[in-house]
Amino acid sequence: ELSGRLPVVLLSLAFLAAMFMLLRREFGAQAAAVSVALLATCTAWVAYSDFALTDLPLAVCFSLAVFLALPLVGSPAGAGSVSLRLTAIGACLGLAMLAKGLVPLALALPGIWFLRRHLKKLWLPVVTCVAVAAPWYLAMYLRHGTPFLEDFFVKQHFARLYSASLQHLQPWYYYLPVLLGGVFPWTPLLFLLLRRKPWDARRRFLLATALFGFLLFSVSANKLPGYLLPLLPAIFALIGAEFERKEIGWLGRGWLAPCALLIALIPVVAHALATMLGSWRITAFEWPALNATAAFYVAAPLAVVLLARRSWAVPLLILCVAGEGIYLKAIAYPALDENVSARGLWHDLQQKKAIVCDAGVERTWLYGLNFYRGAALPECNASFKLALRSEGRKKPALKVLR
Repeated sequence: ELSGRLPVVLLSLAFLAAMFMLLRREFGAQAAAVSVALLATCTAWVAYSDFALTDLPLAVCFSLAVFLALPLVGSPAGAGSVSLRLTAIGACLGLAMLAKGLVPLALALPGIWFLRRHLKKLWLPVVTCVAVAAPWYLAMYLRHGTPFLEDFFVKQHFARLYSASLQHLQPWYYYLPVLLGGVFPWTPLLFLLLRRKPWDARRRFLLATALFGFLLFSVSANKLPGYLLPLLPAIFALIGAEFERKEIGWLGRGWLAPCALLIALIPVVAHALATMLGSWRITAFEWPALNATAAFYVAAPLAVVLLARRSWAVPLLILCVAGEGIYLKAIAYPALDENVSARGLWHDLQQKKAIVCDAGVERTWLYGLNFYRGAALPECNASFKLALRSEGRKKPALKVLR
């Protein structure tokens, strides 16, 4: 399991450092620090930095391409070697293609307009992108032939736009609450973006990238929360850019108090999370009885907003999020492991030394069991005595066949 999760964790940390350096050049150290700190402590980034999925590698590589393009969009004279920078952008997009197929190419479409002054050199990122990504795609085609093209491109890319066969159908407004929840607890700061007028070319580029990606994913029939992850670095870069020429103390209590209230909810969520995810119903939330430690974590962000100096309030709130995130993991993860994660179920089956079959396991659970088992769970037949069967999305139950 470590081999699946550790590279994602390290890639996330490395990207945060790279993001700071790239944004510092554009907007200054304070703006870069705010952008990185908010991204690093938002719900979606923390969660997906711990998953063995390709969503975060896509977000990292695509966002690096976006941030590398900022000097070319804003002040080309100070961008250094334009050819070298365009080549690096192509390499990042190629790596993003290795993570998630054609998605980064679609997300990069707004960049063509903003880089139109370098139109004669745009063949450089194209060639570099192909050079990085093509060997793997060619190898997969040579090994698997037409089935690779049909499954990877037709089914996983184009059919995702309209087909119900992938079982991720969601309404058009699905990503509105996903975005608000994904940037939690910094959701109120999104409204900072409504204040700036006029916008320079760099900010328009970041905004166009985020809005285009949001619309692109929204028109697709199949939707998953992780699809929005590549848009979050650009969004937080925009929020941080508000402090290019303003001190952090400019952000008064009117902005920070709603964030503090959301941070104060983290200990409450920690105790209720396993119940909600176990039933996959937000209505299953029950207000838990909080102990002294949880009460301290609830009170800390509220005290920061009321008592701390304005210049210290944002850093202290970020520290509150970090501490409460650790508390959430300590409280919620054991319960999630027991009732929500396939890892806990697989450990139980190993301890029972039971040979079981699939009698209708919900596919999210099935994917997890197959990962930990190292092979697909066999379908039931007359030779099996024990079977796993799902009722909805709850933890599969062990059934005796005979």
